Amino acid sequence: MSEADNFVLVTRRGKRRNGRRNLRGNAPPSVIVEQNCGIDRELLRRTLDKAVVEIRDASFTEFIFSRLSESLAVLGSNSISEIVCYGLGQFSQYRSSRCQLALLLCLKERYEPVRVHVYDPAFQPEEVQTLRTLGLEVIETNEEGKRVVQRDRTTLVYMPHCSRQLTNNFLYANWGDGLSSCILLANSLSDTVDNCLHKDVLNTAGYIYRIRPYVTEIRLENSFTYEEVFNDLNIHIFTRQNLLKVPADFWNSKEEPQYLTKDVEFVTANTTTMNSNIKIVRSLVQELRRVSQTKNMKENAMLHYVMEQAHAHKETSEVLCKAREELKNLAEMYLCYLKSQQACKDIHKQYAGKGERSIKETADLVGFKLPHDPK
Repeated sequence: MSEADNFVLVTRRGKRRNGRRNLRGNAPPSVIVEQNCGIDRELLRRTLDKAVVEIRDASFTEFIFSRLSESLAVLGSNSISEIVCYGLGQFSQYRSSRCQLALLLCLKERYEPVRVHVYDPAFQPEEVQTLRTLGLEVIETNEEGKRVVQRDRTTLVYMPHCSRQLTNNFLYANWGDGLSSCILLANSLSDTVDNCLHKDVLNTAGYIYRIRPYVTEIRLENSFTYEEVFNDLNIHIFTRQNLLKVPADFWNSKEEPQYLTKDVEFVTANTTTMNSNIKIVRSLVQELRRVSQTKNMKENAMLHYVMEQAHAHKETSEVLCKAREELKNLAEMYLCYLKSQQACKDIHKQYAGKGERSIKETADLVGFKLPHDPK
């Protein structure tokens, strides 16, 4: 079987295809976590189980399994031995994150016995406990995506809607022909290169830019009910045939990436805590990316203002200033508006034409636990 058989390959495009890019954690929230309150683990598990059933039954999931099987055949591998997942976000709050976690659990079920490692700096303690009860191994430290995969086994690296810095770091850590032992399920590398200014690509995605000509990218047609959950997600493989085509000194140039500007979407290992201000700003930036009609996010006036203010009033544990608190309040209010707007659309979409629904059905839809609910 040739590497092109039965694949829809992504070719170089001058303009991005229609459809908004969505970075992690952007779906409407469920009322599982309230500010200054703990997580209802029973409700979280119930909504997560519901998401797993929905993902397991989706045709999109079967399509992913089919493409992964074809990718394994091209790589000459029998199965996936290990899965590394970065960037799920707070799945107690966001449906998008829950669905992405549900897909991870379906992948785990598909390739048993397989070790699954997962990490996100935004995980809450209750979320970590939930992941461990599900048989996932939670990575203890922020690796910044720099985990080195084993060359003698096939590893699936699953990074749904992660920042390009994280993907760039993974490529840096595994720079060499050992990339042929991994499958990357992540944002389109082609779009990452094509839809950014050349200077931005070199500063934040230099390794993506360099490996791009030698990647076999398999497009996943997004047929999932909630389009924003898996949009821009593609499979990438690094075949031995393609890696043999690189210049003689290609792998020798390997400098650790240094990012010139701080990005709230990329949390470094030096960020010891994610306080509430950082979380609010990150969530707002992600939500703005999801709902934005502008393909070039540099043209989004609200995003530009938020990022400018966030950089002007950097977070420290020692100093609190009025300007930063005002920014947080503004971000919280606008984020609440965006999420409420999307939640209303989702309720209408799910129940349109189905007549009246009960209070219990409405509560389950938005993730709210009724006081008299026995579950």
